[in-house]
Amino acid sequence: MALLGVVGLALAACGGGGEPEASGAAASCGPLTEPQTLNLGVNPGAQDLVTYVMQEQGFAEKHKLQLEVKSFQNPAALHAAIGQKAVDVGFGGLTAMATARQQGRGAMIFDVLTGPSNVVVTRADSDLETLADLRGRKLGIFGGRSSATFAIMSIVAKGKYGIDSLEDDVDIIEGPDAAVLGLLDEGKIDAALIGTTATVKAMLSDEYRVLSDISEDYQATFGKPPGHVMAATTDDYAESHCGVLNAFSAALDDTVAFIQTDQTVWADYAKKIELTDPRAPQLMQERVASRYIADWNEDQADAEAALIEQLIPVLGADNFVPAVPDGLFRTDLRTGAA
Repeated sequence: MALLGVVGLALAACGGGGEPEASGAAASCGPLTEPQTLNLGVNPGAQDLVTYVMQEQGFAEKHKLQLEVKSFQNPAALHAAIGQKAVDVGFGGLTAMATARQQGRGAMIFDVLTGPSNVVVTRADSDLETLADLRGRKLGIFGGRSSATFAIMSIVAKGKYGIDSLEDDVDIIEGPDAAVLGLLDEGKIDAALIGTTATVKAMLSDEYRVLSDISEDYQATFGKPPGHVMAATTDDYAESHCGVLNAFSAALDDTVAFIQTDQTVWADYAKKIELTDPRAPQLMQERVASRYIADWNEDQADAEAALIEQLIPVLGADNFVPAVPDGLFRTDLRTGAA
């Protein structure tokens, strides 16, 4: 079960490259023998749900993890916490983690969670017909310009709707879900890119229309999108807590498998987040369950690297990264410890 002697970056095929020197941390990659605390950073939505289930169903405890969960209002705040080592592990956006590593902050991705389940909505009475109509208009975004969701939307906007640059052709307003939806309701912006939970609420409401389902538009144009929310940490933490990361990945495996097959978890979670519409559990399952990604391996890391390379000409090397940063992905810390 241990990864003795198998500590490499496994990045030749996924844009990374190079191998770290072996250290004593490698010996700790096997199953934990006693409980250890993990400070985990999450945002509302798909990652909040998986964390809730991981605790409620005892999967963290099964792998001897004691989670101390820190919730952040938006991805930008969580991304900063990962880079500043205010959390041990966080569900970070692919693009933000790439940028953080390029900037020398040691951010590293060791697992994958999900692809996007987000939508762009406008008011039901809006004159906007498609995303293409956003040129020269105002768009609210929940995760900031550095978020992976906004980056993937930028690809969709260019490839499907002919908007060469969201940054240049659309007036971008950043804020949490509640703030951008409030601006939309007041007519101060024309559309909003919103998070997972807000997406479900908006789709259950008669007040909004969907201009773009990010995943559906991406798949129709480019094929199945890779994951955009990743399990991330730092090199320093990985060096001394290999076993904890391995245990977290194993708990994540158990949780995702449970979420994708259990019918009651969605009703329970809807109650937890106070979604009282009886249609909410089914809609959440339809939109979120199918987008969780169970396997983290070199093929998946290759897909993530390919997405980064696709994003570079859209976001610009100066604003993003010039190439996939060395050491961004590690596939050797995930053994599925039982």
